[in-house]
Amino acid sequence: MAKNNHRFTLSHKFDAPVEKVFDAWTIPDKLEKWLPSKGYSMKFTKSDITPGGVSHYCMTSKSGLEMWSMIFYKEMIPPAKLSYTQVYSNEQGGIEPHPMIKNFPVEILSTVMLDEKNGKTTLDLTWEPINASTEEITRFSDETFELSQEWGGTFAQLEDYLAGS
Repeated sequence: MAKNNHRFTLSHKFDAPVEKVFDAWTIPDKLEKWLPSKGYSMKFTKSDITPGGVSHYCMTSKSGLEMWSMIFYKEMIPPAKLSYTQVYSNEQGGIEPHPMIKNFPVEILSTVMLDEKNGKTTLDLTWEPINASTEEITRFSDETFELSQEWGGTFAQLEDYLAGS
């Protein structure tokens, strides 16, 4: 993990070809299998994973807590790059603040870069708040340890998914 002003970056190496990793990020039924945090399930209500497309989904905890999000896809260069803006939302698609972290940025620009060498794929993830207040940027910076822990768990789930698929 690196912290550069208000940018969060994380790298991880997967024992899988780049095409397989890219598909896991861009095919909804594959995303639903590995992306949700432990103890959550994920379901898309709309999925258009193409440049200019929008996806709307819900992550639901075992206790029934729902976290809605929308993704606005910016750039897709198979199998090397995926860029999108993620926002927290409600069930109807209205943009809302993070349901559990007060003053967390509403909009996050996410960039996934993939590079394969010798059958192993290195994934570089960057998260950057956009249209955020100073208070939201400070909160984002304060959450980088938690983000690295959460993404570490998510990448472990992706490793398991790639090994079994």
